[in-house]
Amino acid sequence: MSHFSTSTAEAQTARLKIKTQLQQLMIEAERGAGLTPWEASILARLVDEIFFQSADAETYRSGQLKYSCVKATEPAGKTLAQCEMVTVRLTLFDPEDHEELPTKSCQRATDMRRRRLLRMCDEAREQDGLLSQEDLGELLTCDVRTVRRDIAALKRAGIVVATRGTVKDIGPGVTHKALAIRLWLEGKEPTEVAMRIHHSLKAVEAYLEKFKRIAYLTEKGFTIHEMARVVGISTAAVQTFKDLHAEYGNKAFYTYRQEEINICGHQFWQAEDEKKSSPSSRKSVAGK
Repeated sequence: MSHFSTSTAEAQTARLKIKTQLQQLMIEAERGAGLTPWEASILARLVDEIFFQSADAETYRSGQLKYSCVKATEPAGKTLAQCEMVTVRLTLFDPEDHEELPTKSCQRATDMRRRRLLRMCDEAREQDGLLSQEDLGELLTCDVRTVRRDIAALKRAGIVVATRGTVKDIGPGVTHKALAIRLWLEGKEPTEVAMRIHHSLKAVEAYLEKFKRIAYLTEKGFTIHEMARVVGISTAAVQTFKDLHAEYGNKAFYTYRQEEINICGHQFWQAEDEKKSSPSSRKSVAGK
């Protein structure tokens, strides 16, 4: 499913086409279904929000989908019918799911499923949503008992899965992404971290890269929203990285990692500056 950024002429043309289609929907709803103009406008707005709008106005990648789940602020014990829902973007399929898997076919399938489970739970939580075990069973096309076994196995490995049933009992820094950062800050190298959290080396290196950028920008005085925009991650993920930076900043081993953080952060920021000063960037600004 595609979503549209409003920053290009192509996207603006597509958006105008959608608006025309929504207007036609309102007319047909009034004439064909007998809806009042107000009811037709509400219908059109809901269709627009569900199928055409994206919280961060980015295009969906192949393998991503929209999913409706319970909002994270909803208290436990509330029935699903009473809960406020939120639409989140989830990455169901990712090329990294196939990297560095065990040789045995049965274990390969299990590890791949657990990678997807962890990723989608983190993605939902970062967008103010929580997936239930039933949601995960539906998304992963397996039964709830399999999901429960996966969650229990991950917990034994020190990884707490942020689902609707567990999130009230866990802190902000115990997801597999945060665990990867913690292990690295405590002296483990990326290869060992990947083995510990049952993820690919490429995924672990991506987590570390984002953490280094956030740590560097934090030292430069950037706000959470500025860092989220520049690095391209959610404000919830920024907050998690900032908390880890604050927690480990005064510990002895952090000094060893500080040089690596500074080098990575400086290179990233230098690249961002070059983008801003590029001819295409200047042309884009001039055209506004």
